[in-house]
Amino acid sequence: MTDTLAHKGGRREFDETFKRHVVELTLSGDRPLKQIAAEVGISQWTLYRWRSLYAPKARASKKEQQGLQSPEEKDEEIRRLRAEVVRLQEREIILKRSVGILSETPRSGIPGSRR
Repeated sequence: MTDTLAHKGGRREFDETFKRHVVELTLSGDRPLKQIAAEVGISQWTLYRWRSLYAPKARASKKEQQGLQSPEEKDEEIRRLRAEVVRLQEREIILKRSVGILSETPRSGIPGSRR
């Protein structure tokens, strides 16, 4: 049994360090993912799963990873965020009103009773 993999009933299990290293190889972009999977001895689908687990930023574009946006993209994001702020403020007002209504005690003690 080695540090990188263990055999259990014919199934190999790799440690997290090894998985992260293999994912880093896929992110370098110098070789196709299919080739890296073959070299390591795993299926490309396993490698896709490892990438989703250990490289969440792998799906973001290089432009997004570097934080580079055009002025138009920045303006669009600002518009979107401002609309989100307005929507959340309206939601907060509605929630405050509903809490106020629910916390009021009925004047007669029981709603609908006439004494």
